[in-house]
Amino acid sequence: MKKFLSLLLILSVTVMTQSCNVSKGLAGISPEKALTGVQALLGGASSSALKGFAGNILKNEVMQKAMPKGLSTITNLLGNSSQGNKALDLLNGALGSAVPGVAASLLGNATKGIAASDALSLLKGGDTGATDFLKKAAGSKLTAALLPAITQKLTENGGLKAITSALGGQASNLLGEGKPSLADLLTSGAADGLFAMMGNAEKAERANPTDPVLKELFGK
Repeated sequence: MKKFLSLLLILSVTVMTQSCNVSKGLAGISPEKALTGVQALLGGASSSALKGFAGNILKNEVMQKAMPKGLSTITNLLGNSSQGNKALDLLNGALGSAVPGVAASLLGNATKGIAASDALSLLKGGDTGATDFLKKAAGSKLTAALLPAITQKLTENGGLKAITSALGGQASNLLGEGKPSLADLLTSGAADGLFAMMGNAEKAERANPTDPVLKELFGK
């Protein structure tokens, strides 16, 4: 019994110590300071995530986990032929052209719109608390804005025709009537992938802050 009580005491002290260490920089800060921290956290996370769209985003590990199954099936099939790989280049190009401009503006405005009274709870909301909040607040708007932009880029660069041609007889089964269009799949994958990458970037910044304000708030 004594051993059990001693162990319980040690665990309690450990938990309390960890809690204090995590929140020591957040104790007593003003709502305005908390808001500055949240905006720095989300600004850095979105900037980091959007840089990934400049390259082969469809091969990004986080993106691949976030994309819908239908898109994964299509990209895997395309990767099996030279014609398919050329089509994948067009898809990557469309995403790289459409997503950063649309997302940077929309997410930036959404971040500016966060109330100071909500900021501290977001800082205390866990590894991806701020990103999770932003996804709920602006996720549907982002999807709605991305769809026409991605569709336009796919049309302009010939991506839609290239994919259909590369898939051959499988195109109707994968993109036929009653199924989401390629633009819909890409839009869903891009939005979910972007927020997933933002979450990873937020988690990393919380663990090892690089921004001066966040060093003060999260520095151990």
